[in-house]
Amino acid sequence: MTRAAGLTALSAFAMAFGITRTPLAQDTTTVAPPADSQAASLEDTPARPWHVGEHLEYQVKFGLFSVGRAAMDVLDIDTIRGVPVYHVIFTIHGHALMYTLNDSLQSWFGVHDLVSRRFQQDTEESGHQRHRSYEIFPEHRRVIRNGTDTTETVTDPLDDASFFFYARTLPFERDSTYTFGRYFIPDRNPVSIRVLQRQTISVPAGRFQTVAVRPIIKSKGLFSQGGQAVIWFSDDAARIPVRIRSALPVGTIDISLRRRG
Repeated sequence: MTRAAGLTALSAFAMAFGITRTPLAQDTTTVAPPADSQAASLEDTPARPWHVGEHLEYQVKFGLFSVGRAAMDVLDIDTIRGVPVYHVIFTIHGHALMYTLNDSLQSWFGVHDLVSRRFQQDTEESGHQRHRSYEIFPEHRRVIRNGTDTTETVTDPLDDASFFFYARTLPFERDSTYTFGRYFIPDRNPVSIRVLQRQTISVPAGRFQTVAVRPIIKSKGLFSQGGQAVIWFSDDAARIPVRIRSALPVGTIDISLRRRG
């Protein structure tokens, strides 16, 4: 595997959940900054496919080569501006020859409405660091980026990470296509998810009955239309992301569940 191929594979995986590479347009509208979060009660929490403490570990392979590992965690229930929210995080650690990638996406989305209130991305690529933070105000249809730039968003917005959790609530009925205009950067909409088939697959964590779906997003990376990506969710109440596979110009990347905690 060449250095360029490894770099492309790892960057594409980061973009699978981090499709906000294009900066938000600046606007003159201002919204007051949020109050600090505080722990929220678990009482009256709706039943969801996930639970606080859920931990999923993945291996990341590019062709025959292992290039990294990833994890998905439901950390806690917090409160943002008086609204109870799930706090979730996706992390990836990758290495290919001289290239390294450490990337994390954090999302805070409503316990009751599954609407995003905050989103953060921290990336370190071969020593170069980058931080992006978004305060999302659904009631005003506004987003503040890095504390300064403000722009309009959509009704009931979802960010990169919360969209993935929202997908776990879908029924995935046979031969169905689900289309949404809820991604928080308006010009990236619509997001579509097409149900392909139900099948049994094997991953390092074991054998799973799954439903395979094809997501399509207006972006580069794993879930772009040209990549023909497939996500296999467990075909049960948990809807665990078991495997993600996508074709890239330089080869195929495969993210498979290694351990469920």
